[in-house]
Amino acid sequence: MAPSAPRMTQAEAQALCRVAHRESGVAIAPGKRAFLEMRIGRRLREIGCEDYRHYLQLLEGPGGRVERAHLVEALTTHTTAFFRERAHFEWLAEYGLPALLERGAGQSAPLTIWSAACSLGSEMWTAAMVTDRRLRGLRPGSDWAVIGTDISRRILRKAALAVFSADEIADLPEDFRRDYLLRTRAGPRPARFRIVPQLRSHARLAYANLVNLSPALMLTADVIFLRNVLIYFSHEDQRRVVSQVIARLRPGGYLLTGHSESLTCIPDGLRQVGSSIYHKE
Repeated sequence: MAPSAPRMTQAEAQALCRVAHRESGVAIAPGKRAFLEMRIGRRLREIGCEDYRHYLQLLEGPGGRVERAHLVEALTTHTTAFFRERAHFEWLAEYGLPALLERGAGQSAPLTIWSAACSLGSEMWTAAMVTDRRLRGLRPGSDWAVIGTDISRRILRKAALAVFSADEIADLPEDFRRDYLLRTRAGPRPARFRIVPQLRSHARLAYANLVNLSPALMLTADVIFLRNVLIYFSHEDQRRVVSQVIARLRPGGYLLTGHSESLTCIPDGLRQVGSSIYHKE
């Protein structure tokens, strides 16, 4: 049995939350000490650090930048599923993609879909499957791409494998499984499923801190999925994230947010056209 995590004082909780917010924009209430102890306590055991006071010294000391990245990874949640909030993908197939093609998307540059907090990639791959299937019917041979970004480099390394368990593909319809997944060879281990090479050839993954998007991230998109991530930011940082993200949305493109996090103040240049769907004029 793993040893229990050390107890955390309120002052330590506040200090750790400040570091995490400064590093990533993620806003966690210091009062959630049980959550903080569970997540950060696991990291303390991994590196053999005896308590949170010494861990804070490590975070702020020489070489602390690397450990601060581990802290952010420990505190971020990576919930993911294929066809999560299915209505968005139905809208993309029935309206979004045809409208974009009608406006000329995919001609001078690839029609691009960005999953801004991609986690293990289920959202990105769902968008890729829907796009591939729809464009083959609307305009065969169209140039398109999907891009997934995340703040966790560890998660990005796993996402790059494009491999999922049977439980992870439970919400994927059978026809999509047949067309876009390859089953690993039979053996004693549980079955695993990998995205087909044809789809992987349209995708790339990259690191991104949404609160401080780097100019080095060369990216503009026609559709941006910014779903179920704004809830982790303060109102001020939410506005900053949205502003930076829509600056990379091409005119005529669409921003999709989570159904529980519709924009309370719609930025200039955006118009709501559906449930958590916004059009850039």
